[in-house]
Amino acid sequence: MELLKALSNADAIAAQEQEVRDILYDALNDKVDSVDTDGMGSIIFEKIGNKNGPKIMICGHMDEVGFCVRHITPMGQIILMTVGGVKPTAQFMQKVRITTQSGKKIEGIIQSTLSGTSATDTYLDIGATTAEEVFHLGIDVGDMVTYTTEFQTLDLENILIGKAFDDRLGCYVFAKVIERFQGKDHPNILYGVGTSSEEVGIRGAKTATYKVSPDIVFPVDVACYSNEFDRSYKNKRQIGEGMIVTNFDRTLAPNKALIEIIKKSAKKLNKNIQLDMFNSGGTDGGEAHKVNQGIPTAVTCLPVRYGHCAFSIVNAQDIEDIIDIYVDIIETFDWDTYHSVTKFIKETNDE
Repeated sequence: MELLKALSNADAIAAQEQEVRDILYDALNDKVDSVDTDGMGSIIFEKIGNKNGPKIMICGHMDEVGFCVRHITPMGQIILMTVGGVKPTAQFMQKVRITTQSGKKIEGIIQSTLSGTSATDTYLDIGATTAEEVFHLGIDVGDMVTYTTEFQTLDLENILIGKAFDDRLGCYVFAKVIERFQGKDHPNILYGVGTSSEEVGIRGAKTATYKVSPDIVFPVDVACYSNEFDRSYKNKRQIGEGMIVTNFDRTLAPNKALIEIIKKSAKKLNKNIQLDMFNSGGTDGGEAHKVNQGIPTAVTCLPVRYGHCAFSIVNAQDIEDIIDIYVDIIETFDWDTYHSVTKFIKETNDE
């Protein structure tokens, strides 16, 4: 999983996603028919099967939650602002790194004042005693700050740990799906899209979907549960139990016919899936489905333990399963399939 390792270890907050964009480009440039970007920096890979077939877009967002430099005090204290919903406890005594405009990486310790469930006065300490020391290293206001977590395999089979699985896992999935269609026919045009700025308001999905103008959208994201060891019906986000099919979230009521296609594929391949829904939160699907006249959209997620913090845990079998399911769907998704998911008016026979 060298590609997933590279994606996880890369640093990219909203609108500063060049490292991830470069990794995806290097991995896929020679495996697709074209590569493009939109004005926000989302990267779009096109893989043509049938040039007259439906356009299917699988997307994952490139950005992770993190911080940016807001101010540097005369004492060399680096004041930070959160970018995305970083958990308050993840802003306390964690090792992080600044990426300067020149690409230099500078490590330090993040600290906050914790009050109940809130973190305030978040800052980064690199050991400086003056502002001049900080500026001399090339650090400036606006520089991104991310966790220093390194991707690794744990001792149990298939267990992986890393940062930014939200949503480098989604990027990894569409990249591997594209790879699986090397020299293989399919009845549509496949787009793999790494979207920008999801963590700050699902922004890149909107512009990228306008650019592609797909017929179908499949966002791939991640989901975790507040109590990772709850095994009741409440937790349908358990690692090792298969991908999650999202039946509802705050930003999207998905196309039910598309949901059934995903479930049918999972059953055909004998893959476990988890059926879930969310009262809060959203994904790229929240904006993608509203583009143009409306686009049939269904969201799937990979279950992880812990999110919006320095570490997440995922089961590699869940990742392989979701890739297999999307390959199976794309192999047979044609105009007849498309019309079956957009059939909203009951047909009547003329007398």
